[in-house]
Order: sequence, then C-alpha cells, then structure tokens
Amino acid sequence: MLIGCSGELNEKPFIADVAVYNGPGSWTESVTASIEAVRSTGYSVDTIDASGILKDNLRSYNLVVFPGGDPLDILGSLGTVGRMNIRSFVSSGGGLIGLGGGATITDSASGIYEGIGLFTGDADYPVYLINTPPNYTLTAIRLEDDTHKIGRNGQSTYQTLYRDGPQFLFSDPNISVVYTYIVTGAAAGIAFNYSQGRVFLAGFQPEFEENSLRDSTDFGHDLYDSDTEWDIINRAVKYCLWEL
Repeated sequence: MLIGCSGELNEKPFIADVAVYNGPGSWTESVTASIEAVRSTGYSVDTIDASGILKDNLRSYNLVVFPGGDPLDILGSLGTVGRMNIRSFVSSGGGLIGLGGGATITDSASGIYEGIGLFTGDADYPVYLINTPPNYTLTAIRLEDDTHKIGRNGQSTYQTLYRDGPQFLFSDPNISVVYTYIVTGAAAGIAFNYSQGRVFLAGFQPEFEENSLRDSTDFGHDLYDSDTEWDIINRAVKYCLWEL
C-alpha cells in the first residue's frame, strides 16, 4: 500500500491507490481508457463519483484522476463542498491528474465558472486552432521540459487525441510546462506542487490508444496514431504518488 506524504490521508480506510472520477459530467470512454491506462502502471484502481467526493471519501485513496468530460457539469455536481474537499485532499499529500475536461476544472475562477482553484490562472478551452467542438482530432505536442520527472526519457513529440481540452495560461514560475501544443505554442501539459500534494494536468487525452483495444474502447479508431502516450500516464501517476 502506498502512503501519501501526510498521515492525514489515512483518516479513512484504504480502498485503492488511485480513484478515477466516474460521475456527472464524466466522459464514459475516457473513464474506461483512464482506468486501463492507470491499471497498466501496476497500481490498484477504483472509481469515485461526486457523492463520494462530497463525503470526503477521497481520503481512502492516494491519487484521483479526473478524465475527460464536461467541466461545467463536473463542477456543478461537486459544488463548493466538493471543490473544498479536493483542495484539502491534495494539500494534505494526495495527487491529482486531470485530463482534457478533467483538467479544465482545476483552475481559479475564470469569470465563466468557479474552478477548484489548484492554480492561479486559466484553463482556457476549447483550443479552436486545434479543433471545433464537438469534433475530435489528433494534435501534436512537444516535450518542453526534458528535465522534469514526467518528461524525462520521453519522446520529443507525440501525436495525441484532442477533444475540447484546455491550454493553460498562467504566470506562476513554480508551475512547470512539460508539454506544449505545437499548433499554438501554449502549455498543453503542466505539473506543480499544491502544498504537500502533486498535480499533473493535460489538455490532451493521453489515456486513449486510438489503434489498439488495450484501452477497452474503440473511440478514435478512425484516426491513425503510430505512438502511445501511456508512458506519459505512467510517469504522471508515479510523479503524483511521489514514486518518481
């Protein structure tokens, strides 16, 4: 069993290393692919819905993954209490990974919606220069920081699925830009500490294997992607669990 960097995470019985959000606003195929991608790293995986977060059940896990989905619906289901519980979980040593719409929910208030507030800035979505909702496509990302633990030993570029995810706008020097969108040059994947916890956010969808069934979905099989981004998931999970 993994433990976080704070004993506070052990206030409730341990269930699994990682919880994947599966509740209002979540995208079913992204939930499935995220579970498979995280499971491939060797860690135990469970799901949690909005009611579980509202009951503060995140403390039975060491990392929460928010897959793609509708950020407004996710935030609406979490409400003020859910947002507060997530901040408390991460600040006490838990990890958080946000993918696509699951990354959009983490910013501070953008004027359109009130995010969780894990970083000061804007998860600006969708990126119209890449695609127009509700369509999806492949887009290229570039490794911007090969010294960061998530980027280390990774490919210099990837083709990856994009579906309405954000680009990240901020001025905090403590946030690492690990990946950028080649089309816009803006931050596509960022990592940072939030008090005692760690966070990785990706505006793209690295959980999908477009030309393989190992993600247990056939979403994106009409696209040709010659590489896999599960190595990004692998390093991000280990990073957020303080194993890397």
